[in-house]
Amino acid sequence: MNGAKVGDLFMSLIHTAELHHVVSFDYLVALQRHAAAVALDPPAWMPWNYTTALARLAGEPAPD
Repeated sequence: MNGAKVGDLFMSLIHTAELHHVVSFDYLVALQRHAAAVALDPPAWMPWNYTTALARLAGEPAPD
């Protein structure tokens, strides 16, 4: 039962990324690489705005 929930979560993230024209593999890799930051502010890491969170971590201006 837990495996199905995890699978559903990943499928939801992948599909949402695709709907927002985000490469789902790159998005999921970013979530894993920055897991601590994701845990602190999950809404900042949604597919439609995660590049802003990445830029903030790198000290760069937010992308357009």
